[in-house]
Amino acid sequence: VKFGYYDNPTNIIICFKNRKDLNLYLYNKKNLRLKSQFKNILTGKKIGDKWKEGDEKTPIGIYTLKYKIDDDKLNDFYGPLAYPTNYPNLYDIYRGKDGHGIWIHGFPKDNPNRDFNTKGCIALPNSELVKLSNQIDYQNSILIISKDRFPTTNKQKIGAILKQLFKWRYAWKYNNLETYLSFYDKQNFRKENKFKFRYFSYLKKKIFQNQKDKILKFKNLKIIPYPSITKDIYKISFDEYFKSGNSEFRGEKVLYIKLKDDKISIFLEN
Repeated sequence: VKFGYYDNPTNIIICFKNRKDLNLYLYNKKNLRLKSQFKNILTGKKIGDKWKEGDEKTPIGIYTLKYKIDDDKLNDFYGPLAYPTNYPNLYDIYRGKDGHGIWIHGFPKDNPNRDFNTKGCIALPNSELVKLSNQIDYQNSILIISKDRFPTTNKQKIGAILKQLFKWRYAWKYNNLETYLSFYDKQNFRKENKFKFRYFSYLKKKIFQNQKDKILKFKNLKIIPYPSITKDIYKISFDEYFKSGNSEFRGEKVLYIKLKDDKISIFLEN
């Protein structure tokens, strides 16, 4: 569980900005294996975490690869292919970051030996980018960007999070409002970066009063320590299936939590 907990096989791409390298790990059947290393990558021209549009910095955080752009649909400047990321993610927006267009891409085809940095993207030599692309399923990959080291975790912390997470789920499923709300950070919580805990708890009270039997299932669970100045922040995501009466939902649920004294505190939720 060095880099987190994953229910299913997952490609973990870790970019170390200061070291200018990128490592590809395969998490499969509870084993973690270093699959490939890519040296001499390019990142943003300016050092530090990205905060604003045009600051020429590469963000620090956990991202997904949204889709793949192939050669025939791509400007030659970006090489043979590219993967746009989901920057800014939910946590970025919570922290007040903005900007867009952070990709993994290649080098210009007419200048493959360029020696300058990017405006915030991650660029690999074209042959290395093709190698990476051949080794991953982008839909089942996560990109973790850090400065020079990644915040690892351990079995005790993952076990504590799992225990708390399923107590939260149990309270949700069986309409125990007081217990359910006790897992939230009342001062700092945001729902989809829109409303705060007071309104969230008001809505949940009304919903819990009107709902009885529920079907609530989680699968494809991921618990990932977040590369942040603040310690013990984790991103939790899973595929959720919910049904109660005429209400039904199927999709990804994302939680950002703080872990302290083996207790989770949810401060952000989609």
